[in-house]
Amino acid sequence: MAFGAFGRGAFRAPAPVRIRVSVFAVGRRVFVAGAGDRLARATLTDEAGKMPLESLGDGTEVAILAWRPGLAGATRYRVRATDSGFEGWLPVGNLRGTKAAIPASTTAVLPSPIDSAPARIGESEGRRFGQRSGGK
Repeated sequence: MAFGAFGRGAFRAPAPVRIRVSVFAVGRRVFVAGAGDRLARATLTDEAGKMPLESLGDGTEVAILAWRPGLAGATRYRVRATDSGFEGWLPVGNLRGTKAAIPASTTAVLPSPIDSAPARIGESEGRRFGQRSGGK
């Protein structure tokens, strides 16, 4: 069995990429995030996540009553709509902290191009690195 130039053992696979999802506290008021557009609705389900109970529109305010942990964005929250009182479970992807969706930035702001190369340290004073300012 060859260990390579530096005596390393077998190849290790890279660490899995972690998916970042929002985390909401029980008792917090949040908003329903419809899938895609403002007219989309999110479906409240029973505890098992199988039976649809009701649907809520994008931006509907809900209170978090409970949560169930899950892997890779599968965490679910029991919510109650503040206006209608409907209760059910929603996946974390259908909740957000702001009333309106915050659009992802489609263009990056780039710095303006520099006309000339930057001056090196000390060049502006006419001396070399390590040389004292008195010319000595």
